[in-house]
Amino acid sequence: MRYWTRIIILGLLLLMSSAAMATEEPVDMDLVLVRAPEGNFAVLELTPHPGWHAYANTPGSSGFPTRVDARLDGTLLAPLYPPGIPTPDPLSPGATALLYTGTTPIFLPLPQVHGELQVAVRTLLCSDTTCQPVRRKLQTRITEAALAAARTPQDTPWWDLYARSLPEAEQAAPTPPQAQTTPQPGPLESAFVVRVFDPGLEVHSLATAVPLALVAGLLLNLMPCVLPVIGLKLRGLMPTAHETSPSRAFRVHNLAFAAGIISFFCILALAIGATGMAWGQIFQNPNAITALAILVFLLAMSLFGLLNLPLLNLKSKPRPEGAPGALDSFTTGLLATVLATPCSGPFLGGVLAWTLIQPPLVIVTVLACAGIGMASPYLVLAAVPGLMRIFPRPGAWMEYLETGLGFFLLGTTIYLLGLLPQERVVPTLAFLWICAICAWMWGRWGGLQQSPYVRLFWRSTALGVAALCAWIFLVPTTTTTPWQPFDRQRFEALRHTTPLLLDFTADWCPNCKFLEKTVLTAETSSTIAQRYGAVLMRVDLTREDPQNMALLAALGSRSIPLLAIFSPTRPNSPLILRDLFSQATLERALEQEWEGLPPNQ
Repeated sequence: MRYWTRIIILGLLLLMSSAAMATEEPVDMDLVLVRAPEGNFAVLELTPHPGWHAYANTPGSSGFPTRVDARLDGTLLAPLYPPGIPTPDPLSPGATALLYTGTTPIFLPLPQVHGELQVAVRTLLCSDTTCQPVRRKLQTRITEAALAAARTPQDTPWWDLYARSLPEAEQAAPTPPQAQTTPQPGPLESAFVVRVFDPGLEVHSLATAVPLALVAGLLLNLMPCVLPVIGLKLRGLMPTAHETSPSRAFRVHNLAFAAGIISFFCILALAIGATGMAWGQIFQNPNAITALAILVFLLAMSLFGLLNLPLLNLKSKPRPEGAPGALDSFTTGLLATVLATPCSGPFLGGVLAWTLIQPPLVIVTVLACAGIGMASPYLVLAAVPGLMRIFPRPGAWMEYLETGLGFFLLGTTIYLLGLLPQERVVPTLAFLWICAICAWMWGRWGGLQQSPYVRLFWRSTALGVAALCAWIFLVPTTTTTPWQPFDRQRFEALRHTTPLLLDFTADWCPNCKFLEKTVLTAETSSTIAQRYGAVLMRVDLTREDPQNMALLAALGSRSIPLLAIFSPTRPNSPLILRDLFSQATLERALEQEWEGLPPNQ
């Protein structure tokens, strides 16, 4: 029991550590220097990936404001934020937000010509289905030589945003930035003095946090969003007919289940105290969400009788001789609490607001009390095993219950898939289909009724197939793509001076995706960009966009895929490749259109 418990705790610690690590952030950031009549500037270029957006510094009725803290040799700079684009908020139907899409410049006036520039960026990147908070730090050395080689406004496609970034009082007559002679205000978030409507309900000490955490943990058992794990809880509460000592088994199951709940809260508290991650941040990590979705899906398959999962026995049928029943209940308690974590906000919100900014020891103490509160019903049942008489006797009805809970867990899987970024939903669905096949192989040919060698062969085959498909469908590519989201202003600014490649695509276009996987790969596209000094842009038609559709029509087409090759020698006469084409066709077209251009201009 101690051996398996240590393995489980170590595995969960690794899971939480990986969840706390930042995944690939869907945004590019770069610092550039600009010399203008208005003065010298460092400009932060903020470029969300295709399908993503950030909220403006004044986001409107929803969203999290983009904030930049910039310091030159410790002197605080005053960023100039461009206005956002008014857009219906994809995550708040009926609301309009001010968004940053495409490449957005944030201007940092420089009061001097040399020094170490440090920039800290906080923003919220959102797609149509999910959001990801981003914090990033950049730094560069400002020197006279660097400013002498800096860009001019004519070299940038976005300088027209500078005037609109100034305060309204200065937009009529902008003046060059002056050296700072007076103390500057601190970051915006440090300028607020918060007033609470009902301060008597606020948590200010450990003496208040502990009892509230106990009560909140207890009430967590009644939250409607905990319903997807009710089947997991029932397994720890119900005595089964095959137990030789029902009272003892009832006590052991409930103690182990309660230990699993308390252990998870303690592990989570240690992870939060060590990493500073936010409560529930595991559900912002696509990798953690994918892992939970796969696990819940396999639990459903086990309830349908396709396989028996080790360490997570949810079935009411007798276990094989020597199977670790208490360990099953312990791991089930862990899993039940993992899936219930997002539902803890309504009751734990006030407690967490105070607790999560305290030292690690206080965080562990309060969250352990929340775990004890959630586990208290099971501790009472373990202390008074005679209460097992209130539960119905096991019978054939439990098979129907298990099947119904299996469908309920499939619904939970759908909910978890809805939390994933859109581009990861289809690969995860494909892998779940593979998991169902592997589960059938495991249970059909690798069950306990088979000989050890046959069982080993089929289980190894199922695991091997699952591992191979996980690598194919779930491991993200680390190759950076040179393709940029289409920006009309930048396109017009570069069309007469730079080779341009426009790829018209959409998520619903299978031929487009086939070209991206076979011809317009990241490696091939990077080679094209480097060889010809070209700029590659993707025009996304996944959702209706009248301007992009008008551009497609201007190129003589109303269907995609379509690739437009613009040469600076013929900026108004692009070369078009329609529908499917090969690598050789693309190379011949590029050589024909860009022949004679200076390489890597």
